[in-house]
Amino acid sequence: MKSISKRLTLRIMMVVLAMMAVIAGVVYLTVSEYMDDEAEMRFQIVVMRAHREIQRRLSDVYVATNNNVHEIERDIDDPDRLYDHLERIVKENPWIVSCGLLFVPDYYPEKGKYFVPFATRDTADVVSVMRIDTVYHDYFEDDWYVARMESDSADWVDPYFEDPQLTTYIEPRLLTTYAVPIHNREGQPVALLCSDLSLEDLRNDMLQKVRQGKRNYEQNEKHPSYNCIIDRNGRYVLHPDRDRMLKDTLDAKVTFKGNEGTVSAIVDGVPSWIFYRHLKYVEWTVMMVVPENLIQRHGRMLNTIILLVMLIGLAAIYLFCRQQIRKVTSPLHRFARSAEEVAKGNFNAPLPDIRDDDEIRLLRDSFGNMQLSLSQYIDELKTTTAQKSAIESELSVARRIQMSMLRKNIPERPDLEVDATLTPAKAVGGDLYDYFVRDNRLYFCIGDVAGKGVPAALVMTTVCGAFRLLAESESEPMRIVSRMNDMIIRDSSMTLFVTFFAGVLDLSTGHLRYCNAGHKPPLINGQPLGVDHNLPIGAMPDWVFTAQETSLAPGSTLFLYTDGLDEAENAGHNMFGKKRVMEVIKTAGSQPRALIRRMTQAVADFTGDTEQSDDLTMLVLQWKKIHDDLHLPGYYPGLLL
Repeated sequence: MKSISKRLTLRIMMVVLAMMAVIAGVVYLTVSEYMDDEAEMRFQIVVMRAHREIQRRLSDVYVATNNNVHEIERDIDDPDRLYDHLERIVKENPWIVSCGLLFVPDYYPEKGKYFVPFATRDTADVVSVMRIDTVYHDYFEDDWYVARMESDSADWVDPYFEDPQLTTYIEPRLLTTYAVPIHNREGQPVALLCSDLSLEDLRNDMLQKVRQGKRNYEQNEKHPSYNCIIDRNGRYVLHPDRDRMLKDTLDAKVTFKGNEGTVSAIVDGVPSWIFYRHLKYVEWTVMMVVPENLIQRHGRMLNTIILLVMLIGLAAIYLFCRQQIRKVTSPLHRFARSAEEVAKGNFNAPLPDIRDDDEIRLLRDSFGNMQLSLSQYIDELKTTTAQKSAIESELSVARRIQMSMLRKNIPERPDLEVDATLTPAKAVGGDLYDYFVRDNRLYFCIGDVAGKGVPAALVMTTVCGAFRLLAESESEPMRIVSRMNDMIIRDSSMTLFVTFFAGVLDLSTGHLRYCNAGHKPPLINGQPLGVDHNLPIGAMPDWVFTAQETSLAPGSTLFLYTDGLDEAENAGHNMFGKKRVMEVIKTAGSQPRALIRRMTQAVADFTGDTEQSDDLTMLVLQWKKIHDDLHLPGYYPGLLL
C-alpha cells in the first residue's frame, strides 16, 4: 500500500508518455517535411530570380547589338564614322562594357592590314574610343572568329578574361561576347560586331543579393549555400571563389533532367542539394548549391524545441498527478500502517482516526466536483452541437451561393456546344470556371486555388469576379491574366495562388488565343495543347505572362480540367492518371455533355467508396464551323443566349 500512489502515477505516465511519443513522431515528420518543402521553394525562387536577371542582361545585349547592325552596314564605306556607332552603343546600354568591330585583314588599305575600332567604359563610367589592332592583330585566326565568319551567323563567345592592356580595373574582368557578322555592300561578311557583357558585374550583383537574402539564415555556417553558373562542360563560369572561374569544373556526378529542377549530389565533399535552371542560348546552367545540413537545420531546431516543451509538460504532469494521487490516497496509507502493526501482533496499536472534516468532506467534495464537471461538460456539449449545426447550415448556404456564381446557361448556338461541372471536396471549394460570348467570341477560363475549404472559396470568388470584369473590356487573354495577377496581389492579404487558363475563341474562324498560368494543359481531341510554363496567378508581382495561339479544326473538342480529375485516388492510393483521362475521351465521343457524364462515371468507378480529396472541375467546348450566310432566328452575335 505504501507505493500505491507511485505505481498509479507511473501507470498514468506510461499512457501519457506513449501518447506523447506518437504525437512527437507525427509532429517530427510533419515539421521536417514542411521545412524541407519551405527551403526548396525558397531556394528555387533564388535560382529563378538569378536566372531572370541573367536572361535579361543577355537579352539586352542581344537586342542592342542586333539593332545597330543596319546602321553600321550603312556606313561601312566610312571607317571613321564607325567610332561614333560604337561609342553610342556603349553609352546607351549599361550592360555593354565595351564594343568593337573586328575587320578581315586589309579591308581598308589606307588603315593598314588590321583595323579594330573599339569603344570601352572605364572605372569612372567614361566611354572612350580607340584602335586596338595592335593588341588583337591575330584575332582572325581564333576558332570563334573563323566559325562566325564561315557560318555567317551570330552567337555568344565562351567566357574569357579581358586583356590586361585594355582595362583600367585592378584585375581583368570576366567577359562574354555576343558577335554578329557585318556585311559590305555586296552582302559578304567583312567584320564581326562584338559587344562585351561583364560577368564580373553580374557575379558581384548575385553575391550581394544572395548575401542579403541569407544574412540571418546562414550565420556562422561552415558550408554556406552559394550561387554559381557552369557551362555545357561543367566548367565554372561564375563562382563565389574567383580563382575557380574558368579553371575548375563541378566536382559532382550530376544528371540534370529537364530545363529546371532539383538534384542531390556531393559537391566538394559536402552532401548537397542543387537547384538549377538552364540558359539555353548560351548553354549555361544557373545553380544554387545548398548543403543538406543547412536545409534540415531549421527543421531539427524546431523539432528540438517542440521535444523540450513536451518533456517539460510531461514533467509537470508527473508532479501534478503525483501530488494529487498522494493526497487522495493518504487515508489508505494510514489504514495500511495500522494493518501492518496488527499483523505483527501489536494489538494495542492505535486505530487510524477518521477525520470527518478532512477525508469525508474531501470525498464528498470530490464527487460533487465530478458531478459539477459532468454537468458543465453536458452543457458545453449541447452548446458545441448547436454551434456545429449552425456552422453546417451556414456552409450549406455558402455552397449554394458559390455554385450559383458558376455559369449554367449554355449558349444556344449552331457553332458551339459547351458543358461544365464542378464538384468541391468540401462544402465549398477553390475550383472555378466561367464562359460567355461577346462580339462573336467565346471567352472562357478554368482555375484551381491552392488549398480547399473557406479560404480557397473566398479567393475563388475574387478570381471569378475579376475575370468577368476584365473580360468585358479586354480581348487578349494575356492582358486579362496579367491584370488579374496585379489585382489579386494588390488587393489580397492571403498568400494563396491560383493556377489559371484563359482563352478567347473566335467562333467565325476557330482561331484560339490563350494564356496559361501554371494550369494543366487542356486536351484538344484527346491530345495535349502546348502551353508555356508561366507562374500561377498571385505567385509573383510583375510577372510577364506569355500569349499563345492556335487554330481549331471544325468539330474540335477542347477538354479543360483541374488536378482533382487525374489525381483522384482509389483505396490503394493509385491515381486516376492522365492516361485514363485520354482513354475516356477516345471512347466517349466529342459531344461535351456525354463526355463529362462518361468521365464522371469513370472516376466514380475508379475511386469507389474512397473519400474525394480534391475539388474536381471539367469544362468541355466543341466548335463547329457554320456557313457565313447562315442566319438562325434568335441568334445575335455577342449576346449570351
